[in-house]
Amino acid sequence: MSMLRQYERLSAIREVLQGRLELHEARDCFGFDDIEDGTVHELKDRIAELSDEISTLISRCDRYQSFGRP
Repeated sequence: MSMLRQYERLSAIREVLQGRLELHEARDCFGFDDIEDGTVHELKDRIAELSDEISTLISRCDRYQSFGRP
């Protein structure tokens, strides 16, 4: 899979998870979910993991682009 496609895939997954997190937090604000089941923590952890993967991918891409430049 090309780096661009991998970046787009990871970004799309992260956006979906961020939307789910926002929805979960909004429902919590209105008292619809009084019991914390760890969903918020799991979503935040997975979003952080995806962000790290995206950062690594970007830095790898930058290294390839600068390869061979003086």
